[in-house]
Amino acid sequence: MATTSSVTDSNPYNFLNGDTATTAKKSSIEEAQDRFMKLLVAQLQTQDPLNPLDNAAVTSQMAQISTVQGIEKLNQSMTSLSEMYKSSQSVAAAALIGHIALASGSQMQLASGKAVAGVDLAKNADKVTINVNDAAGKTVYTETLTNQQAGVLQFQWDGKDDNGNQLADGSYSISVNAAQGDTAVEATPLAYSTIQAMSWNNGTPVLHLANGKETSMDAIRQLI
Repeated sequence: MATTSSVTDSNPYNFLNGDTATTAKKSSIEEAQDRFMKLLVAQLQTQDPLNPLDNAAVTSQMAQISTVQGIEKLNQSMTSLSEMYKSSQSVAAAALIGHIALASGSQMQLASGKAVAGVDLAKNADKVTINVNDAAGKTVYTETLTNQQAGVLQFQWDGKDDNGNQLADGSYSISVNAAQGDTAVEATPLAYSTIQAMSWNNGTPVLHLANGKETSMDAIRQLI
């Protein structure tokens, strides 16, 4: 059975004599450990027999160097985990391109007498009022829902105004008010839109939607 070694070794026996040319470069923590051990040995050799080194002090110094080593290893591990997380986030975000996301936004498109939007309720609400507004901001339709649970609820509109007239296809928006008794409840309008692209912002993936909005992955409430 034969073994091979790097052709850069000028002396095939370097591994026996510890030739520094083939010794891996020491890390800063290893160099600190070497300096500590040399200093400790020197202190032990020159200590006063009548006043020897305090065992507790030596133990404390050794604990400090171990702590520093542990911190460096922890930092290395955290860096590796961060890179792995970023890579997984990139893959996950890219896989969402082409899907329809329900995220924060008030716009909705009326097409063939049908429009869909959503509302995110922070708490239960006994009254939720949804106003549909046209492109000029005028309220054309109002619907009131009762006894709604916290979370996401879907709102479907047939495109008719409060008088039952069918309105033209196009872009509309919703505004929401919710309450539990006399207490207002936070209600966030949600819009459906296709995810078209992804970019990065300070290490976080940003999804670009067809309606011109941007959203993070964790802000998506529903995916189709």
